[in-house]
Amino acid sequence: MLPDWIPNIHPLIVHFPIALLVIAVLFDLSRLWFKNHDWLHNTVLALYTTGTVGLFAAFFSGRQAVKTVSVTGDAVPVVTTHEDFALYTLIFFSLFTLMRLWSWWKKLEKSWIRPALILPALIGVGMLWYTGELGSKLVYKHGVGVSEIDRLHKQIEEQAQKLAEFRKESGPEIRDDGSWIWRISAGADQVLSESFIIDGEEDINATVALEDGRPHLEITAQDDLVFLYTGGDLNTVEGRVEVNFINFTGEFLLIHHYSNRENYQYIRISGSELQQGQVLNGSDNVLGTGVIETNGWNTFRITASGQHYYGYQNENTILHTHNDALDEGKTGFAFSGSGQIRLRLVEFSTF
Repeated sequence: MLPDWIPNIHPLIVHFPIALLVIAVLFDLSRLWFKNHDWLHNTVLALYTTGTVGLFAAFFSGRQAVKTVSVTGDAVPVVTTHEDFALYTLIFFSLFTLMRLWSWWKKLEKSWIRPALILPALIGVGMLWYTGELGSKLVYKHGVGVSEIDRLHKQIEEQAQKLAEFRKESGPEIRDDGSWIWRISAGADQVLSESFIIDGEEDINATVALEDGRPHLEITAQDDLVFLYTGGDLNTVEGRVEVNFINFTGEFLLIHHYSNRENYQYIRISGSELQQGQVLNGSDNVLGTGVIETNGWNTFRITASGQHYYGYQNENTILHTHNDALDEGKTGFAFSGSGQIRLRLVEFSTF
C-alpha cells in the first residue's frame, strides 16, 4: 500500500535505473585504465543489464502514473516530451545493452574497442539526464502529483467563479492569444448566439437556472449535430467543461482544431462511454474509448500537445492516445440528442 501523499509508484522506481546506469558508465570509463580486471567487466555488464530492466519498470510505471495525476497548462508539453524521451532512452539502452552482451558472448571486446564503446554510453547518460530533468520539472516547477497544489488550484477556481458571478459577466472572456473561458452567469442565454459561431441549427433554446446557488445554462438538444465555437485558432490545446447530463440522451463533444464540421478533433461523451478521435474529411477516426460515470455534475477535460491526446473525467485520466496533429483551428463544443444539457463552465487555453 502506498501512503496517501504518493499518488503512484513511479517516484519510488525511477531513481534506481538512473543510479545503476550512471554507475555502469563510470565503471565502464574506469576500464580504460584497469584493462585486465575481469570482475570489473562483469560488473559493468551486470549494471547495464539491471539498469535497463529498471528502465522498463520506470517507463511503464510512468505511463500508469499519468492516469493518477492532473496535468494542466504548461505542464502538458513537458509531460509529453518527458514520455517521448523516456521511450527514446529505453530503446537506446535496450539496444546498447544487447550489443554489449552480444559482444561479450562472442568475445569481441578488445582493449582497443573499449574507447569506442564509451561514446554511446555517454550519449545514453545525456538522454537519461534530460529525461530526468523533465520529470523533476513536472514535480518541482509545475507541482504535478503534489496534493497541496491541486487543492490550491481548486480554491483559485472557486474564487474565480465567485468573481465572475459578482461581475455578472454573461459572455465568454476571450484572451489575446485566442483562448477563452465562459463561466455561466445571469444573461448567458441572451448572448449565446452573439458570442459563438453556430454551425448547424441556429435557433438554440437555452435558459439560465440555479442549482445549489450556482447558475448554469440549460440547452435543449436537437437531433442534428450542432457546433458552437469561439476565440482564435489554437494549436496546443487544453479544454474543459463542467456539465450535467441528468436530463440528456445523446452525445456531447469538446471540439478543438476545428476547421469545419468535416475536419476537427474531439472527446465525445455518449452515455457511459468517453471517446477520443478525429474527423478527417468527414470520416470519423476513433482513437480510443473509456468507461465513465455521468451522474450529477462532472468536469471533462482534453489536452492536445503534438501527437499526444489525453481525456480526463474529474482529474482522472480516462484516455491517452496518439495520432498526427491537425492544423490549428477553433475550439468549442457540439451536441445532438434529446433533453437538456446543463453547463456551468467551458474553457479552452493554449500553452
